[in-house]
Amino acid sequence: MHDRQRLIGLILVCAGSLMGPLDTAVNVAFPAITGAFGLPLRQIQWVVLAFALTQSVVTLASGRLGDLYGHRRIFAIGMACCAIAHLAAGFAPSFGWLVALRVLQGVSVGLAIACAPALATLLYPPQQKRQIVAVYVTTFSFGLAFGPLVGGLLIEWFGWSGVFWFRVPLAVLVLAGLPWLADVRAAPPAATHTGGEQAASAGWAGTADDSTAGTAEPQFDRLGFGLLQLDSVMINFAGFAILLLVPYALTSWPGLEVAGAGLLIALYPGGALLGGLLAGRFARQMAATALVRAGLLCAALGLLLVAALVGLHSPLLLGLALAITGIGLGSFQVGYTDATTSMLPPRHRGTAGALVSVTRLAGILIGVTGISALHEALGSHQTGIAIPGLLLLGYALASLARSQRSRRSR
Repeated sequence: MHDRQRLIGLILVCAGSLMGPLDTAVNVAFPAITGAFGLPLRQIQWVVLAFALTQSVVTLASGRLGDLYGHRRIFAIGMACCAIAHLAAGFAPSFGWLVALRVLQGVSVGLAIACAPALATLLYPPQQKRQIVAVYVTTFSFGLAFGPLVGGLLIEWFGWSGVFWFRVPLAVLVLAGLPWLADVRAAPPAATHTGGEQAASAGWAGTADDSTAGTAEPQFDRLGFGLLQLDSVMINFAGFAILLLVPYALTSWPGLEVAGAGLLIALYPGGALLGGLLAGRFARQMAATALVRAGLLCAALGLLLVAALVGLHSPLLLGLALAITGIGLGSFQVGYTDATTSMLPPRHRGTAGALVSVTRLAGILIGVTGISALHEALGSHQTGIAIPGLLLLGYALASLARSQRSRRSR
């Protein structure tokens, strides 16, 4: 495959994968949606649950289907469904219809992005995988940042429907470019499990510091793999406090328009974009485990800063805190995605890529139910953000201590 063909394929995959993270535009529309249908804050959880729960189930199944029947085929079906679902959602005549169409969106986005990491990484040789992972994560973070940024403007122009309609042209463009996307497959196990790639696909130890590269019969670390997935659930659970509660907190800021609120919220995923770029820059110098733990700590500290500053009505200070939290998330995602896709064999790359999305969605599901209930019980945006931040900080410190004990015992 020529470099130009690889690049075109990577652009198409990254563009298609934006259908998921651009859903952050909907978070900015939460107050507009609850206002349009006369709902209390707690009811907005169904807009998130219908989408995230369905996407979680479909993504995991679709990743495996991609391994069996072709990642490009599943990706194409998902993009076609995305165009239909996002167009229909903007015309929902009632809240019940909107929730039902969010289920359809979850199915379509789950199909579209389940195989995207596999397609992106299999387009390039194994030795370039972490760099491609950094590109993919950075693109994903860009979508997370662009969603609220453009969401505020779309709400002013079209009402809440605009946060769904603007993704339809993107889906159509990606569909039009699919003939230029190669249907890449993993090579047979005997051809791929050699040297460093064998160690990388075998388990956490090889991914962390490449100390096992070239060793015979490396063992898959089930505990390490499971804890890595829990890391992703935790950071996405805690971080969702920002996307759920900060839009409502900003409605009380005097003189802040909805577009300004969207711009401010965009600094959180914007920080993730910067974190992904930095992680990609130092990919060869830092082990994946180091990126994961540094990301957990940075995100936790950033969340606590957000909780402390959200009531001060200072865009500069709150924006800085949001960016710090995002930098933690972005650096975490590069390390986590690299490790997860390396710990499973390349022939299971679709399943590994699906896990990256599913653990994020699991964190969001726990966040939307738990944090909304917490807010309803305590009635405070600051406390609703501070408690997940404290939980993440405790978890990050425990993870760091566990790592130190493991290192001393070797």
